[in-house]
Amino acid sequence: MMENIRDFIKNELTKVISTLVVIALTMLILLIVGTLVSRFIKKRKTKRKRAVTMAKLLQSFFRYTLIIIMVIVILGIWEINVAPFLAGAGIVGIIIGLGSQSLIRDLLAGVSIVFENYFDIGDVVEIKGYKGKVIEIGMKSTKILNWLGEVKIFANGDINEVTNFSKNPTIAYVEIDVSHRHEINEVIDLLEENLVKLKDIFPQIIEGPNVIGVTAVGAAGPTLRIVVKTVSEEHYAVERGIRKFVKELFDNNNIEFSLPRMVLYNDKYTKI
Repeated sequence: MMENIRDFIKNELTKVISTLVVIALTMLILLIVGTLVSRFIKKRKTKRKRAVTMAKLLQSFFRYTLIIIMVIVILGIWEINVAPFLAGAGIVGIIIGLGSQSLIRDLLAGVSIVFENYFDIGDVVEIKGYKGKVIEIGMKSTKILNWLGEVKIFANGDINEVTNFSKNPTIAYVEIDVSHRHEINEVIDLLEENLVKLKDIFPQIIEGPNVIGVTAVGAAGPTLRIVVKTVSEEHYAVERGIRKFVKELFDNNNIEFSLPRMVLYNDKYTKI
Protein backbone atom coordinates (compact mmCIF):
# COMPACT_ATOMS: atom_id res chain seq x y z
CA MET A 1 0.00 0.00 0.00
CA MET A 2 2.75 2.43 0.99
CA GLU A 3 4.73 1.51 -2.13
CA ASN A 4 1.75 2.38 -4.29
CA ILE A 5 1.41 5.74 -2.54
CA ARG A 6 5.14 6.46 -2.99
CA ASP A 7 4.98 5.49 -6.65
CA PHE A 8 1.96 7.73 -7.15
CA ILE A 9 3.67 10.70 -5.48
CA LYS A 10 6.88 10.07 -7.45
CA ASN A 11 5.10 9.80 -10.79
CA GLU A 12 2.54 12.53 -10.20
CA LEU A 13 4.60 14.89 -8.01
CA THR A 14 4.64 17.64 -10.64
CA LYS A 15 0.87 17.50 -11.00
CA VAL A 16 0.35 17.59 -7.24
CA ILE A 17 2.65 20.60 -6.85
CA SER A 18 1.02 22.38 -9.78
CA THR A 19 -2.43 21.77 -8.31
CA LEU A 20 -1.37 23.16 -4.94
CA VAL A 21 0.20 26.21 -6.61
CA VAL A 22 -2.99 26.91 -8.60
CA ILE A 23 -5.13 26.63 -5.44
CA ALA A 24 -2.72 28.86 -3.48
CA LEU A 25 -2.67 31.50 -6.23
CA THR A 26 -6.46 31.46 -6.42
CA MET A 27 -6.79 31.97 -2.66
CA LEU A 28 -4.17 34.75 -2.76
CA ILE A 29 -5.98 36.58 -5.57
CA LEU A 30 -9.31 36.29 -3.74
CA LEU A 31 -7.69 37.63 -0.57
CA ILE A 32 -6.19 40.61 -2.42
CA VAL A 33 -9.49 41.41 -4.15
CA GLY A 34 -11.35 41.10 -0.84
CA THR A 35 -8.92 43.52 0.83
CA LEU A 36 -9.25 46.06 -1.98
CA VAL A 37 -13.05 45.88 -1.90
CA SER A 38 -13.06 46.30 1.90
CA ARG A 39 -10.92 49.44 1.62
CA PHE A 40 -13.16 50.77 -1.13
CA ILE A 41 -16.25 50.19 1.02
CA LYS A 42 -14.74 51.88 4.09
CA LYS A 43 -14.03 55.02 2.06
CA ARG A 44 -17.54 55.20 0.58
CA LYS A 45 -19.69 53.56 3.24
CA THR A 46 -21.38 56.80 4.27
CA LYS A 47 -21.39 58.38 0.78
CA ARG A 48 -22.78 56.08 -1.88
CA LYS A 49 -24.56 52.87 -0.99
CA ARG A 50 -24.92 52.14 -4.68
CA ALA A 51 -21.15 52.06 -5.19
CA VAL A 52 -20.74 49.71 -2.23
CA THR A 53 -23.43 47.38 -3.60
CA MET A 54 -21.83 47.23 -7.05
CA ALA A 55 -18.41 46.58 -5.52
CA LYS A 56 -19.75 43.64 -3.49
CA LEU A 57 -21.59 42.20 -6.47
CA LEU A 58 -18.51 42.41 -8.69
CA GLN A 59 -16.48 40.76 -5.96
CA SER A 60 -18.98 37.92 -5.79
CA PHE A 61 -19.00 37.56 -9.60
CA PHE A 62 -15.19 37.56 -9.68
CA ARG A 63 -15.04 34.89 -6.96
CA TYR A 64 -17.34 32.51 -8.84
CA THR A 65 -15.55 33.11 -12.14
CA LEU A 66 -12.10 32.56 -10.63
CA ILE A 67 -13.17 29.32 -8.94
CA ILE A 68 -14.56 27.98 -12.23
CA ILE A 69 -11.29 28.86 -13.99
CA MET A 70 -9.32 27.20 -11.19
CA VAL A 71 -11.30 23.97 -11.57
CA ILE A 72 -10.76 23.95 -15.35
CA VAL A 73 -7.02 24.56 -14.93
CA ILE A 74 -6.68 21.76 -12.36
CA LEU A 75 -8.55 19.37 -14.64
CA GLY A 76 -6.10 20.31 -17.38
CA ILE A 77 -3.13 19.65 -15.11
CA TRP A 78 -4.44 16.16 -14.48
CA GLU A 79 -4.85 15.69 -18.24
CA ILE A 80 -8.61 15.52 -18.10
CA ASN A 81 -9.73 16.85 -21.46
CA VAL A 82 -12.44 19.47 -20.90
CA ALA A 83 -12.35 20.78 -24.47
CA PRO A 84 -15.19 18.55 -25.73
CA PHE A 85 -17.43 19.76 -22.91
CA LEU A 86 -16.59 23.42 -23.48
CA ALA A 87 -16.95 23.14 -27.24
CA GLY A 88 -20.13 21.11 -27.12
CA ALA A 89 -22.15 22.88 -24.49
CA GLY A 90 -20.18 25.75 -22.95
CA ILE A 91 -19.77 26.48 -19.28
CA VAL A 92 -23.48 27.20 -18.81
CA GLY A 93 -24.33 23.86 -20.37
CA ILE A 94 -21.95 22.08 -18.03
CA ILE A 95 -23.55 23.71 -14.98
CA ILE A 96 -27.04 22.83 -16.17
CA GLY A 97 -25.88 19.31 -16.98
CA LEU A 98 -24.70 18.93 -13.40
CA GLY A 99 -28.20 19.72 -12.17
CA SER A 100 -27.51 23.28 -11.02
CA GLN A 101 -30.40 25.10 -12.63
CA SER A 102 -31.18 26.70 -9.27
CA LEU A 103 -27.68 28.17 -9.21
CA ILE A 104 -28.26 29.79 -12.61
CA ARG A 105 -31.58 31.16 -11.37
CA ASP A 106 -29.95 32.65 -8.27
CA LEU A 107 -27.11 34.20 -10.28
CA LEU A 108 -29.47 35.83 -12.78
CA ALA A 109 -31.74 37.03 -9.96
CA GLY A 110 -28.74 38.55 -8.16
CA VAL A 111 -27.79 40.54 -11.25
CA SER A 112 -31.42 41.64 -11.67
CA ILE A 113 -31.69 42.77 -8.03
CA VAL A 114 -28.67 45.03 -8.34
CA PHE A 115 -29.14 46.44 -11.82
CA GLU A 116 -32.87 47.05 -11.37
CA ASN A 117 -32.04 48.70 -8.03
CA TYR A 118 -34.40 46.71 -5.82
CA PHE A 119 -32.22 47.57 -2.83
CA ASP A 120 -28.63 48.39 -1.87
CA ILE A 121 -26.38 47.36 0.97
CA GLY A 122 -27.49 49.32 4.04
CA ASP A 123 -31.15 49.55 2.99
CA VAL A 124 -33.86 48.36 5.37
CA VAL A 125 -36.13 45.89 3.59
CA GLU A 126 -38.78 43.28 4.27
CA ILE A 127 -38.61 39.96 2.40
CA LYS A 128 -41.15 37.21 3.06
CA GLY A 129 -42.14 38.85 6.35
CA TYR A 130 -38.54 39.24 7.57
CA LYS A 131 -37.47 42.86 8.13
CA GLY A 132 -33.90 44.03 8.55
CA LYS A 133 -30.87 45.76 7.06
CA VAL A 134 -29.18 44.40 3.93
CA ILE A 135 -25.60 43.58 4.90
CA GLU A 136 -24.53 41.64 1.82
CA ILE A 137 -25.68 41.08 -1.75
CA GLY A 138 -23.93 38.24 -3.53
CA MET A 139 -24.40 36.60 -6.89
CA LYS A 140 -26.22 33.71 -5.23
CA SER A 141 -27.73 35.01 -2.00
CA THR A 142 -28.61 38.09 0.07
CA LYS A 143 -28.07 38.47 3.83
CA ILE A 144 -30.48 40.44 6.04
CA LEU A 145 -29.69 41.52 9.63
CA ASN A 146 -32.68 42.22 11.89
CA TRP A 147 -32.75 44.39 15.03
CA LEU A 148 -32.16 41.35 17.24
CA GLY A 149 -28.83 40.70 15.53
CA GLU A 150 -30.12 37.64 13.66
CA VAL A 151 -28.91 37.13 10.10
CA LYS A 152 -31.17 35.46 7.55
CA ILE A 153 -29.90 34.35 4.15
CA PHE A 154 -32.22 34.40 1.16
CA ALA A 155 -31.42 32.73 -2.15
CA ASN A 156 -31.70 35.49 -4.75
CA GLY A 157 -34.00 33.34 -6.87
CA ASP A 158 -36.51 33.22 -4.00
CA ILE A 159 -36.74 37.01 -3.69
CA ASN A 160 -39.81 37.91 -5.73
CA GLU A 161 -41.44 40.53 -3.48
CA VAL A 162 -39.55 43.21 -1.57
CA THR A 163 -40.63 46.16 0.55
CA ASN A 164 -37.84 48.74 0.68
CA PHE A 165 -38.17 51.18 3.58
CA SER A 166 -35.08 53.18 2.61
CA LYS A 167 -36.16 54.65 -0.72
CA ASN A 168 -38.06 57.61 0.77
CA PRO A 169 -38.20 59.51 4.08
CA THR A 170 -40.27 57.94 6.83
CA ILE A 171 -43.51 59.53 8.01
CA ALA A 172 -44.16 58.84 11.68
CA TYR A 173 -46.86 60.01 14.05
CA VAL A 174 -47.56 60.17 17.76
CA GLU A 175 -51.07 60.42 19.20
CA ILE A 176 -51.73 62.28 22.46
CA ASP A 177 -54.95 61.94 24.48
CA VAL A 178 -55.86 65.20 26.26
CA SER A 179 -58.35 65.66 29.09
CA HIS A 180 -61.72 67.32 28.35
CA ARG A 181 -61.06 69.94 31.01
CA HIS A 182 -58.56 71.80 28.80
CA GLU A 183 -59.23 74.18 25.91
CA ILE A 184 -58.01 72.17 22.92
CA ASN A 185 -56.82 75.18 20.88
CA GLU A 186 -54.62 76.33 23.75
CA VAL A 187 -53.07 72.86 23.97
CA ILE A 188 -52.41 72.83 20.21
CA ASP A 189 -50.79 76.28 20.38
CA LEU A 190 -48.58 75.15 23.27
CA LEU A 191 -47.43 72.08 21.37
CA GLU A 192 -46.72 73.94 18.12
CA GLU A 193 -44.75 76.59 19.98
CA ASN A 194 -42.50 74.06 21.71
CA LEU A 195 -42.20 71.07 19.40
CA VAL A 196 -39.82 72.98 17.09
CA LYS A 197 -37.14 72.55 19.78
CA LEU A 198 -36.94 68.86 18.87
CA LYS A 199 -35.15 69.69 15.60
CA ASP A 200 -32.08 70.68 17.60
CA ILE A 201 -32.19 67.40 19.52
CA PHE A 202 -32.84 65.04 16.60
CA PRO A 203 -30.87 65.90 13.43
CA GLN A 204 -32.64 63.07 11.58
CA ILE A 205 -35.83 65.19 11.46
CA ILE A 206 -36.48 66.46 7.93
CA GLU A 207 -39.83 68.16 8.47
CA GLY A 208 -41.96 68.87 11.53
CA PRO A 209 -43.02 67.87 14.10
CA ASN A 210 -46.44 69.32 13.26
CA VAL A 211 -49.75 69.05 15.09
CA ILE A 212 -52.26 68.14 12.41
CA GLY A 213 -55.25 68.46 14.73
CA VAL A 214 -57.87 66.34 16.47
CA THR A 215 -58.19 62.84 15.01
CA ALA A 216 -60.71 61.43 17.49
CA VAL A 217 -62.94 62.44 20.38
CA GLY A 218 -63.64 59.89 23.06
CA ALA A 219 -65.44 59.82 26.36
CA ALA A 220 -62.22 60.76 28.18
CA GLY A 221 -61.12 63.53 25.80
CA PRO A 222 -59.84 64.42 22.32
CA THR A 223 -56.87 62.81 20.59
CA LEU A 224 -54.22 64.97 18.95
CA ARG A 225 -51.93 63.65 16.25
CA ILE A 226 -48.34 64.86 15.84
CA VAL A 227 -46.66 64.08 12.50
CA VAL A 228 -42.94 64.16 11.70
CA LYS A 229 -40.87 63.33 8.61
CA THR A 230 -37.46 61.77 9.25
CA VAL A 231 -34.60 60.15 7.43
CA SER A 232 -35.74 56.69 6.34
CA GLU A 233 -36.12 54.28 9.24
CA GLU A 234 -34.80 56.85 11.73
CA HIS A 235 -38.19 57.67 13.23
CA TYR A 236 -38.22 55.30 16.19
CA ALA A 237 -35.98 57.46 18.39
CA VAL A 238 -37.86 60.58 17.30
CA GLU A 239 -41.22 59.09 18.30
CA ARG A 240 -39.86 58.16 21.72
CA GLY A 241 -38.41 61.65 22.07
CA ILE A 242 -41.73 63.29 21.20
CA ARG A 243 -43.59 61.26 23.83
CA LYS A 244 -41.04 62.15 26.50
CA PHE A 245 -41.03 65.83 25.46
CA VAL A 246 -44.84 66.08 25.54
CA LYS A 247 -45.01 64.41 28.97
CA GLU A 248 -42.56 66.92 30.44
CA LEU A 249 -44.27 69.83 28.66
CA PHE A 250 -47.69 68.85 30.00
CA ASP A 251 -46.33 68.37 33.53
CA ASN A 252 -44.75 71.84 33.47
CA ASN A 253 -47.98 73.45 32.26
CA ASN A 254 -50.44 71.48 34.42
CA ILE A 255 -52.09 69.81 31.44
CA GLU A 256 -53.65 66.42 32.07
CA PHE A 257 -53.78 63.46 29.74
CA SER A 258 -57.19 61.90 29.34
CA LEU A 259 -57.90 58.98 31.63
CA PRO A 260 -60.59 56.31 31.41
CA ARG A 261 -63.52 57.15 33.61
CA MET A 262 -66.71 55.47 34.73
CA VAL A 263 -70.05 57.23 35.17
CA LEU A 264 -72.56 55.59 37.54
CA TYR A 265 -76.33 56.22 37.52
CA ASN A 266 -78.85 55.31 40.19
CA ASP A 267 -82.16 53.67 39.38
CA LYS A 268 -83.66 57.12 38.64
CA TYR A 269 -80.94 57.77 35.98
CA THR A 270 -79.35 60.43 38.16
CA LYS A 271 -75.60 60.76 37.68
CA ILE A 272 -73.63 59.92 40.81
